[in-house]
Order: sequence, then structure tokens, then C-alpha cells
Amino acid sequence: MTRALRLLHQTTLTAAFLAMSAITPLAAQSTTVTSHDAWVREPAPNRKQTALFVVIENPGTAARSIVKASSDAAETVELHEMIRDAGMMRMSPVKAIAVPAGGKAELKPGGLHIMLFGLKKQPVDGDTIRVQLTLDDGATIRVVAPVRKVGSMP
Repeated sequence: MTRALRLLHQTTLTAAFLAMSAITPLAAQSTTVTSHDAWVREPAPNRKQTALFVVIENPGTAARSIVKASSDAAETVELHEMIRDAGMMRMSPVKAIAVPAGGKAELKPGGLHIMLFGLKKQPVDGDTIRVQLTLDDGATIRVVAPVRKVGSMP
């Protein structure tokens, strides 16, 4: 390679590196979706499922959605909602839970929630369960939720 070509190659690589460096700080400034007030309902004796309730806050300018949930505490974790069907309340899976820009999604009893099926251990009041929520942009939220008895729920 001639000296002129090497110089051109080095200049091109340097320009590309500088351009990428200028973009990186903008990505680092993006706001983060967070969670708070998480809790899990203590399951009835010998039941292998329970529900997680949590508030998800999105201070950003772009709407986000929870599209997946997982936990080492359960074989299967699903997004759910309670709906009225023929006068009866029925639990139904949903594909996503919207978290509006500048807003929040409240996952609570009788509404949207996260179901944990096939519990690997029977959780009791005072235990904690860890759940990872995945957003539509690939970001994840780690939730640590205390287990509460039915009588001690808010």
C-alpha cells in the first residue's frame, strides 16, 4: 500500500471513529423506564401460580411497551389482564402492556398484571421474587418484589 493510500485509510477510520463518538453521548442521555411498588401475592397452599403487581414509570418522550417477562422462580411468566366476559371476571393473556410516554402503567389486582406459573418453590410472606421485564426496544427492567399475604395487600 502506498503512503498516500495508507494516509487516506487512516483518515477515513479516524473520521468514522469521531462520527461514532459524537453519536454515543446522545444515546447515553436517553431516559430510563423504571419500576416501583412491586409485590407478589402469596399463593394459596399447594398452588403453583401467583401474580406480580408493579408500577412502571416512563419519563421519556417515546411510548414503550412491556413485551415479555421472565423469572427464575417460575417455569412460565406471562403478561395478563382481567376482563369482564358475560358478567364474569376472567384472566386473559396479552401480547404487550403499554407504558405511555411521560406516564405509567399500573399493574394491580383486577387489572393488568404478570402471572408466574409453575412456581419452583412455594413463596411465603417476606420472601422476594425477581422478575425481568423486557421492553419493545430491547431494554430490560429488573424487578425485585416482596411476597405479601392476602390480608397484608394494599
